[in-house]
Amino acid sequence: MNYLISLILVLVGCASAGGLPSVAIDHNREGAEALALDELDTAESRFRLALEYHPRFAEPHANLGLVMLRRGDLQAAEDHLRTAIQLNADFDEAWANLGVVLLHRGEREAAIEAFETALAIDPGLTDARSNLAKTWMKVERFAEARAQWMRLLQQTPTPRVRAMLAYCELRLERPSAAREQAEQALREAPDEPVGRVVRGVLHAQAGRFHSAVEDLLHAQGDPMVGFDARLRLAAVELARGNRDHAETRIAALRREAPRHPAVVFLVSALSEP
Repeated sequence: MNYLISLILVLVGCASAGGLPSVAIDHNREGAEALALDELDTAESRFRLALEYHPRFAEPHANLGLVMLRRGDLQAAEDHLRTAIQLNADFDEAWANLGVVLLHRGEREAAIEAFETALAIDPGLTDARSNLAKTWMKVERFAEARAQWMRLLQQTPTPRVRAMLAYCELRLERPSAAREQAEQALREAPDEPVGRVVRGVLHAQAGRFHSAVEDLLHAQGDPMVGFDARLRLAAVELARGNRDHAETRIAALRREAPRHPAVVFLVSALSEP
């Protein structure tokens, strides 16, 4: 499953700006504006100028971390964000963005700790909460993910958030709750792919294979649940006796994730007479 991180904040605040030279603040602000436009060279120059005027200015360090992340230099990104945190231990956005960098490095447990630290400082950081919930889903800790989506639903009640909650309910074997959340998400956004996965699985469990395939096909490209949709499509094709279609889908899954337990199971099931 391709894990996508939500949009990183462009920091323009001055949480550590007490007593700072106004020119340092101006360079940091103008750098943030350049970063928002993806003008990375200009942004980097502005942030480094801000640090020349005040080397202990936390925000330019955090922003340089975002520049380095955009360039794919994860070590430099982490170094700048950790410097920002050393300068201001309560820098919530820096903790949240450090979590993003750690996810890119594959350090999920450390990322979870960073997101939780950010939320302990400011529970209103919805990007950090979303990233935390997605990371819990990635490690298949669906009860923990559900708890975060429940809170996020109160903060930003979007169809995507509701669909993510529905998916967690499904994986926790709570079909009634999953159905309720998915149906509401799909009333608000009929093409919401995570909601379509949930509804597709529930259709398949009820033997409504045609409807299940329609929903799962719509969701198979989603970065969070697309792999699950592709797995379930193969299983549905097997269940309704379309062995040729199932074989094609399972062959693709074997190329994508040959050691995944569900793929191994499907390969075994396909070989049965």
